[in-house]
Amino acid sequence: MKGNNKSPEVAVDKVVRSVCEICPMHCGILVYVKSGRIVSIQGDKEHPSTRGYTCIKGRKEHEVLYHPGRVTHPMVRGKEGWNRLSWDDALENIADRLQEVKVKYGPSAICGYECLPGEPGGLAMTLFLRSLDSPNLMNNLDLCAGPGVIADAVTIGASICTYFSVADWKNSKCILLVGTNIAVSAPSQWRDATEAIANGAKLIVADPRRTECAEKADIWLQIRPGSDGALALGMLNVIVNEKLYDEQFVAEWCVGFEQLKQRVQEYSVEKVEAITWVPAEDIRKAAQLFAETKPACLRANIGALQHNNSFQAGRAFAILASITGNIDVSGGCLLVRRRLGGITPGRAIAEKYRLPRHIEEKQLGAKQFPLWAGPDSVMQGAAHIPTVLRAIITSDPYPVKAMFNVGRNPVLTFPDTRNVLEALKSLELLVVCTYTMSPTVELADVVLPRAHPFEINRLITNGYGQWLSAVERAVEPPEECWDDVKTLFELTKKMKQKGYIDEGFVPWRDVQECIDDMLKDTGTTFEGLGKEGVVTVPLMYRKYEESGFRTPSGKVELYSSLLGRYGYDPLPFYQEPPNSEISAPRLADKYPLMLITSRQLAHNLSRFPENPWVRNLTPYPQLEIHPEAARERGIAEGDLVWIETPKGRCKHKAKVTERIHPKVVNGSFGWWFPEKPSPEHGCLEANINAVMSYEPPYDPVVGINSVQGVLCEVCRAEE
Repeated sequence: MKGNNKSPEVAVDKVVRSVCEICPMHCGILVYVKSGRIVSIQGDKEHPSTRGYTCIKGRKEHEVLYHPGRVTHPMVRGKEGWNRLSWDDALENIADRLQEVKVKYGPSAICGYECLPGEPGGLAMTLFLRSLDSPNLMNNLDLCAGPGVIADAVTIGASICTYFSVADWKNSKCILLVGTNIAVSAPSQWRDATEAIANGAKLIVADPRRTECAEKADIWLQIRPGSDGALALGMLNVIVNEKLYDEQFVAEWCVGFEQLKQRVQEYSVEKVEAITWVPAEDIRKAAQLFAETKPACLRANIGALQHNNSFQAGRAFAILASITGNIDVSGGCLLVRRRLGGITPGRAIAEKYRLPRHIEEKQLGAKQFPLWAGPDSVMQGAAHIPTVLRAIITSDPYPVKAMFNVGRNPVLTFPDTRNVLEALKSLELLVVCTYTMSPTVELADVVLPRAHPFEINRLITNGYGQWLSAVERAVEPPEECWDDVKTLFELTKKMKQKGYIDEGFVPWRDVQECIDDMLKDTGTTFEGLGKEGVVTVPLMYRKYEESGFRTPSGKVELYSSLLGRYGYDPLPFYQEPPNSEISAPRLADKYPLMLITSRQLAHNLSRFPENPWVRNLTPYPQLEIHPEAARERGIAEGDLVWIETPKGRCKHKAKVTERIHPKVVNGSFGWWFPEKPSPEHGCLEANINAVMSYEPPYDPVVGINSVQGVLCEVCRAEE
């Protein structure tokens, strides 16, 4: 697999070695600059991890800098549209309105929304909220790999199975992929995996679609959506009963094996076949191949983690990697370093500014999901988003009236779009920092211009613990586009000057000062690190032999003492989703198909529909449907179709393909149309999230509901 690595034909003034941050793969790139403008982006062949690969999104990312609709100055909503503000006036406006909310409803009525709290922008948001005495920091990890991250942490003390973890693809002899198509979501890693396959490695793929990965599989398990946890338990049944586990590792480094052995007796391959649609013999063969082929690694990602049984499914896969002896070995699932190169992690800095426990206990979701939200959260406290939305609309358990949103687009990315629209419209203050307008931004009261990563210095600490890089800005930002840290520092300073807060915890004037703080214990500077280029860190194996695992027992907890302490089942189990053909057969009579979602290579969450190149590639969202299901419904290739669930219906265009199970259809989320009327821009028409629920029942540990494998029906729509 190769990206387009041709140098631009025009002469350039400089080439900046950089890193793409569109997704967590962090591909190394070369940014070509002429006359102060980026003219081309290509893959960096010398990058030690991605070795020249970058996808079309990465090669087109610079176009957002020069989009005609780029927001380049602060704006406030007026009676007849947007009014331009100076930065000082914008900060004054926001500070006064936040204070009004704080006085009237209390500080917990203010929430902030960022993506990753460990990055400089997310760290600054965390500290800004804590300056206000608000515990309500939001991120979207519940709809991402969050359930698996929590499951890994409870079991092993580190990320081990999701895309936040390290799979040593190139050195593996057997690769198991569940709920992920890394050929699209992590192409550079797929290249490493295909190199291993070319050298004889075996591949097992569990997916209802015959994806690019499934095409190369030695064993393809065409699984029923939502039943991934049952598959893992069925494989564990085989491995335990046939004594295919690593006896030495289990004896020395695992606790609870005897309890696990009893639990998996409930999941014979025959029983699991009835749950998963996967033939019993194929389950047995997959288990034997994974256990007997050393070393092996696995990834159980978003497709397996967006159900109300996601946490225990994640636990089961973490245990599968553990008892087969594939933790932190060459070719296996590697433990990530927490202090890469001596850098102080953002989470460690945030830990110094914790709020009093009685305030953290008020974080929305903490009472119901204490391992997700609140003072005992494994992830350092992320509010439960459906609980936040409910609080905005109903004031239950208390009012939420203001949101400060940095670069997120909840109208497009959260399920139940109508409910999200109602919530955002109910706020007394919505502030959004953004590059361009979107359905979420158009609901804002104040819009702030945001500097792009290509316009700021960055410290990229690769999440897999293998390399780090000081990346200099490629071009200067527009004069009034600020980096996220500067925005939150200046707002904190303004509120302190006005006497609205006693102490501001955001200590850095801009992102550069934040980076310098993270580097203070390394013995180097940003400039010094930059001269070294990409700094690789040699792989170290079996790191747990020095300090154990970061769990209460110091071992892999097959039987989790932490879960038992909070009243959860300490052992993994499978729970059937409540609205499935098994648990709700009458509902399945009306909605006989199962709806899953995925993203196309050119589409990233809700980003890019405003760029012409995306619409040229995919003018309208597509629904993959099997020829048998299409024929029964009179649907032909390219037909406009309605997708209907109990929550409503939306439109896609039919893509008739044999590469999907006859009972499953695959849609695309995040769609909107800039040319259609604001503020919705057609998202209620075409975004698959418009027909998804964000309501209970939730996973009891992490609070996610089922947004994959949703019962639906499909029919032709009028043009």
